[in-house]
Amino acid sequence: GAIMAATSVPQLIAYAETVGYAGYRGLSTAGPPLFAWGVATGSPWMNAGVTSLTAVMAKTDLGGEAYVAEYGEEAYVELVAAYSLYVGVASMVMALVGFGKLAQKAPTAVKTGFKWGCELGVLSSALPNGLYAFGSTLKSNVST
Repeated sequence: GAIMAATSVPQLIAYAETVGYAGYRGLSTAGPPLFAWGVATGSPWMNAGVTSLTAVMAKTDLGGEAYVAEYGEEAYVELVAAYSLYVGVASMVMALVGFGKLAQKAPTAVKTGFKWGCELGVLSSALPNGLYAFGSTLKSNVST
């Protein structure tokens, strides 16, 4: 539990910044639900939380910078929270209708392509921050 908490704190901060809002909001928005999940399940083997891929998808789907510029960070935080809730509800509905069994019947080539696509998405979103002290440096260099 302590190790998971110690590794989750930097993740929550980093993913909040990846989504496009202040790092402390990652702790305040995701921290309490993850703590409640840990208390409710009591399983040392379960790990639940955001990933860099979902953070990038949320920012892209919701038009992070443009939305913050037009409506402000507080409204954007509420939008991301609603988006996350809808994704969670959709995931539960898909689980209840047996989507996992359907996904198992997908051809091996499709599964392989999906895995590679996810891996490349995570890698491409993480590399700028890993190679430079500030990820925005690479973004600005590439975009010009």
